[in-house]
Amino acid sequence: MAKSSNKHIPLRICAICRVRGSKYNLIRIVKSPDNKPVIDISGKLPGRGVYICPDSECIELAKKSGGLAHALGLRNIDSDSEFWLELENYAKSFDDTNLADKRLRAVIGLSRKAGALLIGVDNIKNFTHKVLVIIANDCSEGVRNFAGNYKTLTPSISIQELSEAAGSRGVQIIALPLSSGFAKKILNLTQQLSSKNFEGSNAFE
Repeated sequence: MAKSSNKHIPLRICAICRVRGSKYNLIRIVKSPDNKPVIDISGKLPGRGVYICPDSECIELAKKSGGLAHALGLRNIDSDSEFWLELENYAKSFDDTNLADKRLRAVIGLSRKAGALLIGVDNIKNFTHKVLVIIANDCSEGVRNFAGNYKTLTPSISIQELSEAAGSRGVQIIALPLSSGFAKKILNLTQQLSSKNFEGSNAFE
């Protein structure tokens, strides 16, 4: 059986929606010495930094709620500031896959809290109803072969990211009852991505 690479991916939390994801899929913003928000394109600027999803909904909420200013330790960020336009334009440069993956992890987290999530090969094998199986893109060959018996999605998220969403360690595979609302939400997300991002999506056509 091939071993999973399980390469470490640094994770951060969006200051607005609180969903955890790879730091490379989030936008880092720092407070400059003159107390202004600055987009850290290089990811290396000094100073107090926070992360936000490249998501128009998160950006709009950050603007209206003042949540980004609070996270940065600023009194406020003027709604007419050029910073917001710069942030929106920069967010558009991110691949849509990043946003879809973030929403996928959010749905997985909600399904876990609702008690609808099956984690691991044994739990899936013992479940008697049809399921939607999701595997990490760096899972082992054995897990991938097992998943081949089911309707399976392979999103571009790692074992580490899937584990964070599922609230457990070392999660390579999860499943949801195919008739559940959570599975349907995930199916809707597949329509935003090409087959190379969500392998097996044609199983639902």
